Amino acid sequence: MEGSIASRPRLPRTTQMAVAKLDTTPHMRSPLREPVQPSSPFHQLVVTLAARKWLLIAVALLGGILAGLAGLTRPVLYEATTQVIIDAPSGGASGGTAAVQDSLESSIDDHLTMLSSQGHLRQVLAALRKAQAADAAGKSGIGAIPPATGSFMSNLLNLVWPQGKPAAVSPEAADAAELKALRSGMRVGQELRSRIITIGFTDANPVRAALVANTFAQVYIENLVQKNRASDQFELESLVASLPQVQRDLVDATDRLETYRLTHGTVDQTAASNAANETVELSRQISLSKADLSALESRLHRIDDLRKAGASISAIAEEVGSPVLADLAARQPGAVAGDDPGNTITREIEQGIARIVTEANVYRAQVAALEERERVLDAAVADTASQLSGLRALEPQVAIVTQHYNELLARQQDLVRRIAAPSPGIAILSAAWPPSNPKTLSPIFLIPPGMIVFGLMAAVFVLVRNSLNQTLRSEAEAEAELGIPCVGLLPKVSEVHAKQLRHLVLSQQNSPYSRAAASILVTAAPTQGRGQPPHIILVTSSVRDDGKTELAWSMALAATRLGGRVLFLNLDSKDERLTNEFRDEFSTVKARNCFGDYVSERCTLQDAVTSMPEIRIDLMAAPAPSDDLLTLLSTVDKSQFTDEMLSVYDVVVINGPVGLGGPETRLLKRWADAVLFAIRWAGTRRGIVRGALESLRAGGPTAAPIGSVLTQVNLKRHAGYQLGDSADLLLTRV
Repeated sequence: MEGSIASRPRLPRTTQMAVAKLDTTPHMRSPLREPVQPSSPFHQLVVTLAARKWLLIAVALLGGILAGLAGLTRPVLYEATTQVIIDAPSGGASGGTAAVQDSLESSIDDHLTMLSSQGHLRQVLAALRKAQAADAAGKSGIGAIPPATGSFMSNLLNLVWPQGKPAAVSPEAADAAELKALRSGMRVGQELRSRIITIGFTDANPVRAALVANTFAQVYIENLVQKNRASDQFELESLVASLPQVQRDLVDATDRLETYRLTHGTVDQTAASNAANETVELSRQISLSKADLSALESRLHRIDDLRKAGASISAIAEEVGSPVLADLAARQPGAVAGDDPGNTITREIEQGIARIVTEANVYRAQVAALEERERVLDAAVADTASQLSGLRALEPQVAIVTQHYNELLARQQDLVRRIAAPSPGIAILSAAWPPSNPKTLSPIFLIPPGMIVFGLMAAVFVLVRNSLNQTLRSEAEAEAELGIPCVGLLPKVSEVHAKQLRHLVLSQQNSPYSRAAASILVTAAPTQGRGQPPHIILVTSSVRDDGKTELAWSMALAATRLGGRVLFLNLDSKDERLTNEFRDEFSTVKARNCFGDYVSERCTLQDAVTSMPEIRIDLMAAPAPSDDLLTLLSTVDKSQFTDEMLSVYDVVVINGPVGLGGPETRLLKRWADAVLFAIRWAGTRRGIVRGALESLRAGGPTAAPIGSVLTQVNLKRHAGYQLGDSADLLLTRV
């Protein structure tokens, strides 16, 4: 039976002869390249944005288009403004200029608050409705707050997609909607620090905008006039009601004053003043007389003390002040008062004392007379003062009541004048006219801001996405992250097929793809000439979409350019689309046996391969689903089969299973002379790649070096990152 063990002849294996194991992959075993000096953050930012410049430009253009469309959908609005001026406060207020300025600022704040109040808005709305009702239908055509006319784009949308008639709403809802429209279109503010307040209203109709702005100011001024007139009227009524009582108080005070005058008589102010002056003069005279009397009494006491003490006549004469006594004392020096035999000196002393006593009595009589006169004057002055105090108590009362009465009369006249011509304290400085220039910007002016905003948003998105990117995009980055050399880049080919891949590698030898594949092959297995030892290259990856099969076929096709026979050993039964295309397109006779039959010794090597002479590659199919690849690899002697394959073929490319699929890849790496680990450029996350490599290394030490290959590389995008690796050489024309 063909293909069975019994019918298979035991041919001598030509691979039993020893083959020198030379290190044919010096580049894959060389130290990793030196890390590139990192560029500045600004340079990295510029490079990142430049790599996505077309995306940024597209998003910016989209933003400009959307902004222009949004500007077209907005209605054209006009703003009419009315200016009112507040009366300046009077400068006579206490506190000076600061108080006047504070009063003005407080008044302006009050006016701004009242102008923006909900009550005033309702009054304005009522006035607009009243004006609308007063106008004849069809004369002006300007309603209170009619719906605003939309823009050309919004009208076009309404024609294309009509919204239907609006549903009926309640009067309360209609009032709320009109109040909302009035508030949204109104603008009230102070002009810098002046006394001028600007009232503006924005509407699609310029005439209606001017009407609403003027009505807004007029209604406010009329309300102030009415409030001031009502306040003055109320004050006038209160004042008129209080006048009779004040008049009666004035009559009573006047009657009391006149009655007092008739009862107590008229007080002579001159006599009262003279009495007061006379009293003062008497007091002065009494003081002088008492002083003289006291001096005389002191002399008498001293004379008496001298006589009792037996003083000399000269001392007594000096105290008495008698010249006769002084002459006698001079005639008899040293004599005392008792030594006078003729009593001349004694009589003279007695006479001097008598004169002093007489003089003292005169002063006593004078003091008594003056005091009596003073008592009489004091009584007269007290009576006059009593009369004057009564008058002075009544006269101010009459004056106060009279002044109050006059003030009330003046206030009454002022209120009558103010009621006749009320002043609101604010006046219209400039009335609103229908504006000719719209307030809204042209849609053209919205395009640049829209482009800038969307461009910035796109730039932020690109930067955030780039910072969160966990993929590998350069050879240096792959070596630094994985710790294994990166042997090259394989450009991206859209919709890879067998004929297309064969044409790229073999027919277009100067294309970036062909040069990249040949460079990777020469790095992994430089079999230049017949004398070089054969190689087994294992191609694997971490996940299925990493371009592993594409890389394996590229290596096989590139190996045919180096001369010798090439065997493509497919051990990935789950990714056979491209392999089946090669077999269907280029094979002459399809082999009915596979790798499982060969390693199980159910067929020979020639019976297990499918020849494709057009591309000079033999294909050995993957094991049948009934054969377990892990069992086959773990139970056979790998050297027996590798020696036989290397005796026939110069290059054997093994398309192995993915690294995360199971432990088969760990066993296959013992078969290979070099392992190429395919990584999808900017597609496979670093964590997955590291996990697959750790799983591959977990099978124990091996002599086969491992190198990574970045597949499906977009060369133009890669060049935009300015990484400075072999992709720049691939873009260079040869």
